[in-house]
Amino acid sequence: MKNILFSMVVLTGIIVNAQTTIVDEKFEKDNFPLGYNFLQNNNKIVIQKGKHIGISTNRMINNLYSYDSNGKKETLLENVEVMNCSFSNAGSSFSVVDYAKMSYSGKTYKVYTDGKSSPSISTDDWYQRSNDQYELSIVNQKGNKKVDFEKDQLYLSIVDILTRKGSKIQLEKPDLARLRTENAVKYFQDLTFSIKMNENNFELITKFISKDYKSSILYRTVYNFEGKKIEDLAYKTEIQDGFLIYCSNGGGTVRYGTAAGSNAFLDDLSIDNFMVDKKTEDVYVYGIFGDHARKSREIGNDPLGYYIFKYDKKGNKIWESINPISDKKDYNDSQTTTTILASLIIRNNELVFSTAPVAERNKEYLHYAILDKASGNVTKGKKITYKSDNIHTMMSGTRLFLLSFCSNKEELKNKVFDNNGLIALDTNQEYANYISSIKSKSKLFFNTFFSKEGIWLLESDNESYYKTTYFKLI
Repeated sequence: MKNILFSMVVLTGIIVNAQTTIVDEKFEKDNFPLGYNFLQNNNKIVIQKGKHIGISTNRMINNLYSYDSNGKKETLLENVEVMNCSFSNAGSSFSVVDYAKMSYSGKTYKVYTDGKSSPSISTDDWYQRSNDQYELSIVNQKGNKKVDFEKDQLYLSIVDILTRKGSKIQLEKPDLARLRTENAVKYFQDLTFSIKMNENNFELITKFISKDYKSSILYRTVYNFEGKKIEDLAYKTEIQDGFLIYCSNGGGTVRYGTAAGSNAFLDDLSIDNFMVDKKTEDVYVYGIFGDHARKSREIGNDPLGYYIFKYDKKGNKIWESINPISDKKDYNDSQTTTTILASLIIRNNELVFSTAPVAERNKEYLHYAILDKASGNVTKGKKITYKSDNIHTMMSGTRLFLLSFCSNKEELKNKVFDNNGLIALDTNQEYANYISSIKSKSKLFFNTFFSKEGIWLLESDNESYYKTTYFKLI
């Protein structure tokens, strides 16, 4: 294998200013790292520490600590017995479930914010979304979260995360007629929506898809927490060559099964996804295009490339970047679209796009591109190949601190990465130099996260030590 992964190029405008060791600790008996949370908006890492109980696959969290990019440590929880830690989108509040040895969901959970805790809440009453002040769900007249979007009257069920005082407020639906035009596809099932929670409001996301799969319109219907509609925003994408195709981009719900043919898109929201630049409020809609116009139930297609459209908040298009991927050997070959990943990250003055198969064997590669945020021009793009390191069984995988699967026997001997790690190796010299400096006879695992300001790296042998390093970008 040629030196694909270590032919490093420092990208224009990316200079590493500092490399900081955030945590470097040994595993302690009954107090070792079980998992982590990366808080994108806060630029922090949270380490969950605790132990395993008997043969249970649930991880008992006893202590919870957060670290900022300067290494400042904050104690979030100590001497507790909880599991399944989850943070709000804003990253300042979190929920944990009371530990249950044999039940994955547990019976009760609590929410924490600013050092304060809610009372215990039944997990039967999980809310769909939360921020640092509220939990909310969209329900029908009977309070059922499984709503018929077209037939049911919609209500906002909302509670204060600490006091648990709440209300049920009738909502004005988004305009559904714009989704049911003669030019629209025949949707997989009844029309549906997704919920996006913000700090000061929430959104119902709906999508129009043209029946020729040449265009789509992403709608953001924005409400305040009193249930009043305050904005209705639209973002139209359109391509000339190829067709918009579904993929695993986080926009909709995908079911992954073990039996042949059991993968499925459960709605039509996976035709694309979007990100909002919190600083400018610009919106980026992204997805992939392919060789065939196929419905969401028809999950075979031949991907041809990716697209990113940039708009201002009101939906005025700033630029479009439609980029073919020439890879007849792998990417352009017939694939199961439910297992094609597409993701976008906003980082400083650039965008990082990547696409790769996520659940197919013998598909050991990824494509990534770096785009200038101002123009949409691709400044670097590459295919990276690797060898899968699938050493985990169902039991061992649930007990390991870090899970990663990408390696090879040459440059990455005894080092196993996730997709972000492969991209960082190929685009950041300081990161690559650090990885090269590590010598180990035992297998090491690495998980990597991109923030707007830098790169976070978690490393561990999953047995004796773990370390967190931060690479600051300027």
